[in-house]
Amino acid sequence: MIARRPDLSLGASLKIGFTLLLLLLIGLTVTGLVAMTSINQSMERVVKENNVKIDLAHDMRYALSNRAIIMHSMPEITDAFDQQDAFDRFNQDAAIFIKARNQIMKLKLNAAEENILASIRQITIKTQPLVVHAISQAMNGENAEARTLIADQIVPLQQQLSFRIDELVELQKQEAALAAQKMADTYANTRLLLLLFGGGAALLGLLIAVVVIRHTSRQAAQLQHQAMYDSLTKLPNRVLFADRLQQAILIGRREKQPFALIAMDLDRFKEINDTLGHHAGDQVLQHVAACIRNCLRESDTVARMGGDEFAILLAPVSDLDGALATARKILKALEKPAYIAGQQIEIGASFGIALFPEHGEDAEGLMREADTAMYLAKQAHSGYQVYSKDTSQETDDHLALQGELRHAIAHNELVLHFQPKIDFSSGRISGVEALVRWQHPQHGLLAPDHFIPMAEQTGLIKPLTCHVLRSALRQCEEWQRAGLDLSMSVNISAINIQDPEFPEQVAKLLKEFTVPPARLELDVAETALMSEPVRAMDCIKKLSALGLQIAIDDFGTGYASLSYLKEMLVAKIKIDKSFVKNMVVNHNDAVIVRSTVELGHNLGLKVVAEGVESQAVWDSLKALGCDDAQGYHMGRPLPADEFSEWLRQSPWGLKASK
Repeated sequence: MIARRPDLSLGASLKIGFTLLLLLLIGLTVTGLVAMTSINQSMERVVKENNVKIDLAHDMRYALSNRAIIMHSMPEITDAFDQQDAFDRFNQDAAIFIKARNQIMKLKLNAAEENILASIRQITIKTQPLVVHAISQAMNGENAEARTLIADQIVPLQQQLSFRIDELVELQKQEAALAAQKMADTYANTRLLLLLFGGGAALLGLLIAVVVIRHTSRQAAQLQHQAMYDSLTKLPNRVLFADRLQQAILIGRREKQPFALIAMDLDRFKEINDTLGHHAGDQVLQHVAACIRNCLRESDTVARMGGDEFAILLAPVSDLDGALATARKILKALEKPAYIAGQQIEIGASFGIALFPEHGEDAEGLMREADTAMYLAKQAHSGYQVYSKDTSQETDDHLALQGELRHAIAHNELVLHFQPKIDFSSGRISGVEALVRWQHPQHGLLAPDHFIPMAEQTGLIKPLTCHVLRSALRQCEEWQRAGLDLSMSVNISAINIQDPEFPEQVAKLLKEFTVPPARLELDVAETALMSEPVRAMDCIKKLSALGLQIAIDDFGTGYASLSYLKEMLVAKIKIDKSFVKNMVVNHNDAVIVRSTVELGHNLGLKVVAEGVESQAVWDSLKALGCDDAQGYHMGRPLPADEFSEWLRQSPWGLKASK
């Protein structure tokens, strides 16, 4: 036995050694995985929670700013309805502020965050009675008292609120930095521990450490990329772009080095999303991102700011010509059709250009000026626009006119003029077309071209159309009581014909009046029908089911498909005046008009010719068998009272029936 003890002792020692080695390896593996998992979880929490808190804090700041603007404007508003509208928006912003604050309070907070939120709540409690009192004074006409209360007491408190919110945002940034440092320290400690544990199994321990470190680094890089880059386009996001813009400003100030900022927005992107779906929209954004990147230098930055908005930083750029050349280059690249979801898609964009330091020396001002120029480029369909004080004033004027249009719709400043439609067979009036005008208090009578496009872009076209239809039906009802059997034609927008709620709105309007539905005719531009034919067909079928007459306006300008034309349940087509007015001297126009008349009759539709301005054109159309005519030769658009006089005096009016 004694002879065997050394062997047994050696074996036991080896077993113990291997056991210890195994335990070291297990401890090494477990410790490394636990530590690295903790680091990853901490990084994910920082990215997730801090971003949420920052977004909610920005919501609070945005709502507070809106409330301040509304509160300052309340003493200046004299109209009770506008005051109520402002008061409602004031309350909506208060709800946004409270909701954001409550959501932050539900998150995991540290002592500093709780103190800031408690301070915000105390200041809010102190401010609220004063704000309510100031609003009440303003709505009761005590404007001077309201202004004094706002300036002396409310503004200082709101500044405190804004300061505390800024503190909350800054605290999140500090927490992110501290968390990053803590994670770096944890990583360093973990590496040391791994080296100590791996002393007994250096080679294996080193291999495990390398694998774990590589995995952790990859995850850290991925998280950092997610925080700074857009996941769809792989471009820098708003956060990273703001940082690079600020760096460009600092370098520009120090080295007197100019640069250009370009705000970019896609044209008709919503139509692509609505028509082909969001997946196709995502592919369009990826295509656009690639086009922009290929047009820029390595020193330039392009970022996706959200939705279909992009921003481009050209640093450095020697002069305006360099920025214009880049904008033109990108527009040229986008002119090439993109094939998305099996379809060829035309992609357009609008650019707004601002220069540092010529147009501004701070990030917020430059972004605002570039956005202003981009907005004007979109309005003018010019592709790009350079910021200037004149463009800024033009934007302000446009926004003012937009507010005035909203007021005009609500306060009956929109009026209707009526133009007769003459039946060729009888030579007298068969109906009228209602044409909207804006009786502006300062600018006088404005034609539709001055405000209809703006109404379509801002969403005001829906209430405007309802107002016009109601006014037209009211006038038709008055003529009906006077014994006049006249149809009433009203133009509607492409937005209306694509709106699934529009037929129901028309049905409600018809119930307000005793006018038979068959007397109401809705004129839809051919181009509006073809922009989204399936949806337009569905809307027209529902309108036709109400008993209305549907006419295709400006026929010949939109290349309508005959297959759609057969299925749309339309009653008339109206030949565009561009073909009619010169048909007696232009052979091509005459051929188009004759072909359109024959096409309409072969499809069982009535044909109306617009733009009849001479007896010769009237005679030619009558010879072709056209059904109705409309134009200055018979009568211009007139207000209701003047139109009634025209009915009595004109040979095309009531005289023809005597």
